[in-house]
Amino acid sequence: MKALLNIVTFSLIFCSTSFPQFYADSVTPDYIIEFMNIADDFAKQNDPENGKRKFFSEDEIEHIAELYFKCYNDDPVGFQKFVYEKHQEWEKASLEVTSGKIRMRPWLKVYALKDMIRYKYGNTFTEVIGCPAFIRARYDSVFHSSIRISELNTKWTVNNYIFHIEEVLKGDKFFKSGDHCTITYSPNSEAPVPEIEKGKSYLIPITVWLESSGYSGEVYFGLLRESYENLAMGKPPKTFPIENEIIKNLEYFGLKDRSWTDFKKYFKERYLVFE
Repeated sequence: MKALLNIVTFSLIFCSTSFPQFYADSVTPDYIIEFMNIADDFAKQNDPENGKRKFFSEDEIEHIAELYFKCYNDDPVGFQKFVYEKHQEWEKASLEVTSGKIRMRPWLKVYALKDMIRYKYGNTFTEVIGCPAFIRARYDSVFHSSIRISELNTKWTVNNYIFHIEEVLKGDKFFKSGDHCTITYSPNSEAPVPEIEKGKSYLIPITVWLESSGYSGEVYFGLLRESYENLAMGKPPKTFPIENEIIKNLEYFGLKDRSWTDFKKYFKERYLVFE
């Protein structure tokens, strides 16, 4: 429930046009199974309380990073669905434990490997490769509605921002240039209303939202953390304005304002290395 609350805290997005729903196929891909097998093995071999400590080589961490990239780049819904199913198994097994130590939660195993990736590659790289899509989009209009959060049995009032997709930097399996998408956003104290202006273009990170009951069809602004301890996307949520083909506010990437063409080249060379 806590994980769901953290997700719901942030903005929700869904596409209003042809959207493949972030699924690769109906069969769990080998890279998801391999990633979780490594996570399971790491949890078994890493128990500081009993003096156990598992270490990865540089090459092993690189392989883990490539698997992590594929999980979110190729099949983010399938990956989250697989982990949620593992979590349901974990909950059932935990209820049956009468004595002894309860096993690590599946998502904590994922976060443990994610921390290994961060150790080698840094925070920004780790967050970006774990974000399924980055789109360049022009903000057109907004309308208001409400959505039902089934897990919380409540309704949320949301702002629906309509964007025209101009270019897809990452996530071309899920988004297409020329399509429109509606970014449904619920402001809160951790992530107030994004600073966007009608008619202007932005680079927007996008990821998927999966309820434990199944895929809801929504995705949301990517959770680009400043640090491992910070769950907020930033105040306001991170969007990167593009004016006169210059992309701005690039401090998160460790860059100064630069041309969109140069940034695209940098982004692909830096963050799409596992494609």
